[in-house]
Amino acid sequence: MTGIAPGSGELEAFYRARSAWRSGGEERMRQRKAAALAKVAPRAAVLEIGCRDGGLRRFLPSDVRYQGMDIAPEFAAKDILIRDVSDGIPFPDASYDHVFCIEVLEHVPDPFGALTEIRRVLKPDGVLVLSVPNPYHVKELIWNLLRIPDRQGHIYGWTRQNMTALGLMTGFRLEAWGGTYLHPPIPMVALLARSVVYRFRKA
Repeated sequence: MTGIAPGSGELEAFYRARSAWRSGGEERMRQRKAAALAKVAPRAAVLEIGCRDGGLRRFLPSDVRYQGMDIAPEFAAKDILIRDVSDGIPFPDASYDHVFCIEVLEHVPDPFGALTEIRRVLKPDGVLVLSVPNPYHVKELIWNLLRIPDRQGHIYGWTRQNMTALGLMTGFRLEAWGGTYLHPPIPMVALLARSVVYRFRKA
């Protein structure tokens, strides 16, 4: 096997084969938390990377200018572009007030490159809101102890320290973070939550 190249059809197939685990209830809890942390203003320009069907929109002001981007062709729509973030973001510099990246960065082969591109398309003082699985969640700890193979296509684990460092390296400062849920529908603090949402400001 020669490996899977970033930006390749093989990478799309790799993740599509591991997408059945997703839960609508969990997604909505992450989206609700991300939207609350972002504080999106009316008429803001919003880009969501890894948007799937664009469900985040239900938690944003109704008049935002929304653009989604996803790797999976089945989510193609008028305002959802099918593209792998590994191939770059095909929008002009300083186009968006907010970029959302919910449960995506743990899958991306080049997170540094992805955040560099996100910073490029954000307006001055723009906001990046992303969420990643909590590596200290009880399920992650049990899976590691029992050596259960990853079924979700995760190639990175992100702690708050890692996220802060990556943000600094790519021109962001961490402003806030919070937990999503212990298990739907139970909201939870970051230490025990299944995933953690981070809000970064373009520095």
